Amino acid sequence: MTNVMRNKITARAISSKKPAALIKKAFMAFMTISLFLALFVFGSAAFADNKDPAEQEKAREFIEIFSTRAIDVLNNKELTEEQSFNEYRDILSNGFALNYIARISLSRHRKKASKEELAEYYELFPEFILKVNSTRLKKLDTTRIEIDKVTLYSKSDIFIRTKAYNSDNKGLDVDWRVRSDKNGVVKIIDIKIEGISLVATQRDDFTSRITTSGISGLNQYMKAIIDGTTFVEEETSS
Repeated sequence: MTNVMRNKITARAISSKKPAALIKKAFMAFMTISLFLALFVFGSAAFADNKDPAEQEKAREFIEIFSTRAIDVLNNKELTEEQSFNEYRDILSNGFALNYIARISLSRHRKKASKEELAEYYELFPEFILKVNSTRLKKLDTTRIEIDKVTLYSKSDIFIRTKAYNSDNKGLDVDWRVRSDKNGVVKIIDIKIEGISLVATQRDDFTSRITTSGISGLNQYMKAIIDGTTFVEEETSS
């Protein structure tokens, strides 16, 4: 009799916990959905409307000023190599959304990295990109850039189609993908040269290196490029 009563009491206690557990699960699901919606709403509102003609004109002017300054530095023979490099650093930091590009370039591998590896990666990335792209920019031998047209992409991005001409007057199609935040700050998030995305190319290269030697190996590679113990010419010509 005692055992029967004990079993009934236990069953009653378990059944009383079920509604509480269900309520807790429902509450957690509600909070998760609410958080997702908040991120979606505020995330989409974090960028300016690219359908606004004023935003399109701002993006166009931004690329015009940016490219003119870069070409001026490229063709200024009076600047020393160090002065040119410092100018490029200023242009890069002010013109590109470096944190965004760093995140996209690492792609899904962010989840595999330790906090220490990620911190080192984000610290190295701006200087690495500067070293790589300053070398590539010199190879392009660009003397002028003409803006062709402005096209929209998604709800926030704008492509500025340009033609880059070298000293032999040969042209390349260069598309600048820019994004303007709610405060009106325009940043470059990708460049396509003859249809090839520099960000996608960088991501593929990083993925290959991570597959071979992990995030730590990628960081060591970036250090070698920055320090000059490995040269960009060797990597890009292969």
